[in-house]
Amino acid sequence: MPDESPETGIPAQRPDAGAIARANCDLKENLMPQPPVPVFVLGNGRSGTTVTAALLNQLPGVHIAKETGFLATSLGMLKAIDQPSTLRRLLNHVNPWLELNAWEHRADERGYRAFCEQSGCAEPEAFLQYVWSLDCPQPWNELQFLGDNTPFYVLCIPEIVQLLPNAKFVHMLRDPRDVVCSMLKMRFGADDPLVAAMEWQLVFGTWLMAERILAAEQRTEVRYEDLCTSPDQTFARMAAFLGYSEAEANEALQRHSGGSTRGRSGFEQVARMSHHTRINEPLSPTRVGRFRNELSPGQIRAVEEMTQTGMAACGYTFEEWHIHPLIHEDRARILRAHLKDFARRCVKRLLGR
Repeated sequence: MPDESPETGIPAQRPDAGAIARANCDLKENLMPQPPVPVFVLGNGRSGTTVTAALLNQLPGVHIAKETGFLATSLGMLKAIDQPSTLRRLLNHVNPWLELNAWEHRADERGYRAFCEQSGCAEPEAFLQYVWSLDCPQPWNELQFLGDNTPFYVLCIPEIVQLLPNAKFVHMLRDPRDVVCSMLKMRFGADDPLVAAMEWQLVFGTWLMAERILAAEQRTEVRYEDLCTSPDQTFARMAAFLGYSEAEANEALQRHSGGSTRGRSGFEQVARMSHHTRINEPLSPTRVGRFRNELSPGQIRAVEEMTQTGMAACGYTFEEWHIHPLIHEDRARILRAHLKDFARRCVKRLLGR
């Protein structure tokens, strides 16, 4: 028999155990911080992804981490991360990438377990949030956006969306002639103009296909040229994509121009790398159109032949329309370019350049 109320004699209602459990669950969810929204800054290499990440990090509550590189090659492990043996293999796979990309800290199982307990994130998102927060100067629970600026993640957007359905993507676009001009000087990437141009066209086409599966509020595209020639308007539009005001965007630009890093963001070490020495410099129109002085007419023609459809779609101009090598079945030329590119990459590796 239910207990009677001493005042009314009416049987007292016992507490509903299920209701108590639901209330406790709701209370836990309200007290647990919401995970920052994942943001990816991606595109072709040498298109301004790193400087864009450095700019975004000047906004309050934003931390775009340094390049990671492991995500595209560990999707299977991330999906099976609940298995202890898989987690250990994943950690062994991740840390060499972090070392390669100048991360100060490394991931470990104890740190990951502690992060899961404190954050309440669900796997596999929890692992990505944990890694991205390793070198973050701000407390994780104070962040609104947290992400990555590995350029080639543009090639696996469908898989990323499966892991992180609410992820946002900033696609950086740059004139392929300037991309090739910059890429040919690097110790990594394509070492032949035609091959580098093919890679630009591939990446741009992949982004266009990814746009078909991304909601409008999940994606934005920024031309590097616009960021250099009209930084105020361009960055304001980028900041608005994340919900920030024009005033906040202007303050962030001023901090970047003044050399402020708002604490140790990790990009200081990146700036010491030979291919990232300019990320802390003020944006300038002098970064645009360098190919005119640094590529030969033959190299410019090779790039335009391969990328002119993408260039036309993006508003980049060229003097004349060229015949694409595949139109007249010039596969031998493409093969020669790939062989030369492979040989030059091997020489660079052997010489340690």
